[in-house]
Amino acid sequence: MGSNPIGPRIRLCRCGASALVVLASLLTACSGGDAPPSPATTTAAPTRSAPIAGLFDVGGGRRIALEYRGNGPATVILIGGLRAAADYWNRTDTKPTTVMQGVSERTRVCAYDRPGTVREGNAFSRSDPIPQPSSERSAVADLHALLGAADVHGPFVLVGHSYGGCIARLYASTYPDQVNGMVLVDALSEAVADAMSPEQYAQLQTSQQVPAEDIAAYPGIERLDADAVNAQLRAAPPIHPMPLTVLSADRLIAPQWQAMIDSGQLPPGTPSDLGAAVDRAQKVSQDYQAHLVPGAVHITETHSGHDIPLDNPAIVIRAILDVVAKAG
Repeated sequence: MGSNPIGPRIRLCRCGASALVVLASLLTACSGGDAPPSPATTTAAPTRSAPIAGLFDVGGGRRIALEYRGNGPATVILIGGLRAAADYWNRTDTKPTTVMQGVSERTRVCAYDRPGTVREGNAFSRSDPIPQPSSERSAVADLHALLGAADVHGPFVLVGHSYGGCIARLYASTYPDQVNGMVLVDALSEAVADAMSPEQYAQLQTSQQVPAEDIAAYPGIERLDADAVNAQLRAAPPIHPMPLTVLSADRLIAPQWQAMIDSGQLPPGTPSDLGAAVDRAQKVSQDYQAHLVPGAVHITETHSGHDIPLDNPAIVIRAILDVVAKAG
């Protein structure tokens, strides 16, 4: 399932319906039980610190779940795609080493549940819900408040997969002094919309709508206004020069597209040629992101679909640690 380049469908345990999220990962990973809130520390120690998992107060009577482990020269923040909780980065069926495990062997690393995300086993996010659809800007504010509440200090290396890449970019634009490196993992960008006709982009958005049954089962399920996200990215200041690696999926959507229509994974009436248009737009988007800063590294041979952290965690780990080394 992790090789599906447009992301697998969500299957909510209370209704059995499914929500397709095009180019956004819905796979989630195993997660430990909630522990009492504990402040994280960024002070390096001679031995690895015990993992921390807790709920942290981000204001307004809301709490967000964060997991934190490892010691080392940098703090890596893992930001999952649409509806992907912290455990996406630590799936039990990812072999031999998950991204969270591999990075924590060399440095500090955090992952968190955004409100409305889905964990392995169709468990709902551990974080308190917010009204949906949410915005990229509110996701940035939540992450900033969470890191402060958990006493996790920068500068950070941000790692964003899919929609998480949009959050990483906007965070770096909003808090430039806190970010000194970035890895974008088959991330989405405003260039996807720019590379498609208005009709094609509207069809793509229709294919991403969450079924009413899923919303009824999980009213707080994460949903986005894609036009608002694109507008926020276009209006944001450019990110400052920093070590940046862009990882792009090299398995195309188009060969699977008709089979997904036939099997009901896509809404009725989805055009059969839309998959090829998405492939073309995503290539443009990946090339665009590889030119966000001078000297960015673009890795296109990933032997992976959209879910690179699951299909090929080793290449993601290497990219992160390379950026950590360059960021100093």
